[in-house]
Amino acid sequence: MDPEAGEASDDLLDLYPDEWFTPEKERITLPSALSPGEINRLSLKPIAMIESELRKGQVTDALGGLRLALGERSLRFRTEVRNANSQRTTHRAWDNVHKLDVDARKCRSTYRQARSALQHLGTDPEYLATLHDITDDDLKLAGDLTDERRFGQRSDTLPWFWRTGHSADSSVPHMQECTYSNCPIVFSTHLPSVYRVSWLRAKARFCRWSEELALVEYEMKWTVNWFHWQEKKWRQRLRDVDDEERPAGLDSYGHKQVALWNALADRAQDMFSAHLGRPLFW
Repeated sequence: MDPEAGEASDDLLDLYPDEWFTPEKERITLPSALSPGEINRLSLKPIAMIESELRKGQVTDALGGLRLALGERSLRFRTEVRNANSQRTTHRAWDNVHKLDVDARKCRSTYRQARSALQHLGTDPEYLATLHDITDDDLKLAGDLTDERRFGQRSDTLPWFWRTGHSADSSVPHMQECTYSNCPIVFSTHLPSVYRVSWLRAKARFCRWSEELALVEYEMKWTVNWFHWQEKKWRQRLRDVDDEERPAGLDSYGHKQVALWNALADRAQDMFSAHLGRPLFW
């Protein structure tokens, strides 16, 4: 037996008198745990870049697990809690919901740890700008699954982490309820069911505002045309009265009205064209 190996074993036994050395339980000091400036001083920049990539993967996995846990929890609430018909089934359904809530909070904790490590490393600021904090309100039951026909959902939006990433959560069977085959917008093959009502709401909002934009443009043209109609009406009134029968005050007032409505039409057309970024009348 090598004497040096024996001495190394004795050292490990001295450090771990109760149990044998287990590497999987040891905490490894990563560059993100070092104080500012130590990474450059110790020339650990390559290792810091490797840790940064690993942390990005950790963020992706945590957000994917969070989406799965929240979607599953909302689905269990609708299918099990609401359909429970006895005290036993009610307790069992709520136990399943609470377990998924614990899973969601674990994923949030993992995400926060990875995000904090990335902020400490300071690599890829553009990627860090896409990572936001996850609050308790973001972990609430998805109303799109629990009550699709509720009132007051016109301005509802999904939390930010539902709109980022393309993880493998869409391959889970219970998340394959939403498929758009003839949609002109590019989507993945299967979308989680939690996206269904949110997507339809967003599409309805887009169509409504597109229609509103077209109507507003017509209203701009109608306003300018009405000003021009008032101008023409006063010009016609001046022509209908003979010069001999028209007092000086009436003549002055008529020309004033013509100039007023013409100025309003020109000003409105200029303002509307500036807002549209193009001429109001093509």
